[in-house]
Amino acid sequence: MQVLKDTEKEYPSWIRPAALGALLRDGADHLARGRASGDLSGDMQIVIYLDPRAFTRDCVGRLLQASLSGYAVWPLPDPERIDAGLAAGDRIRAAIINTGTARMSSPATADLVSRVKETLPGVPVAILSDYEDRDNVRQAFNLGVQGYIPTSLASPVAAGAVSLVCVGGTFAPANVLLSEGPSLRSPPPKRLIEGFTQRQTQILDCLRRGMSNRLIAFELAMCESTVKVHIRNIMKKLDASNRTQVVYLTRGLFEDNRQFQPA
Repeated sequence: MQVLKDTEKEYPSWIRPAALGALLRDGADHLARGRASGDLSGDMQIVIYLDPRAFTRDCVGRLLQASLSGYAVWPLPDPERIDAGLAAGDRIRAAIINTGTARMSSPATADLVSRVKETLPGVPVAILSDYEDRDNVRQAFNLGVQGYIPTSLASPVAAGAVSLVCVGGTFAPANVLLSEGPSLRSPPPKRLIEGFTQRQTQILDCLRRGMSNRLIAFELAMCESTVKVHIRNIMKKLDASNRTQVVYLTRGLFEDNRQFQPA
């Protein structure tokens, strides 16, 4: 009895032993009830929460539902369970993938992200992960996600991050963004390219690797608007009309160690 009392003091009401059984039953049946009744949360916008583990899927799904005002949270074990009608519509605002202890470098994780993006084209994807090291965060953004949420965050902050992703924002842990470690940001090229500044040379290298403006800004710790200005200046120097032409005109700079002299 004393153990029960201590537990009730330590944990919030929805996860106390008396409520835990009901929580798990409700979470597991949440999507099935909506489909059976034909009511997929009315006209509410939807957040898909993907987690293969039943316990964390139910608990985190319940927490997100309580924290995200104006959204219906649908906890699912895999992307194959996503309702085809919802996937074809515009009500799904974000997909959150709980990768747990799996690294982003894992082929299985990369495949999962790819399947979600294929099932929900144009829908922002965020990762919920037990890791927050620079390499894992960078690999996640290289896979095209819009958010990286470590499980070490307080639940209100994590819910706020999900809300940000739902409206088109990007979220990454602040301690990673502020880190100066070499594994987060690409090392500058060993030499400058004639006719270009150091920063323009770095951006040329990022363009060569197919990175978006958002990811370039994240990697080089710049504002996205500043990246656009640099790219416009690079295009002007090369007399190029788009990014593809920039990459083509500078294709030999990094691989063949040749120098390009803009006209």
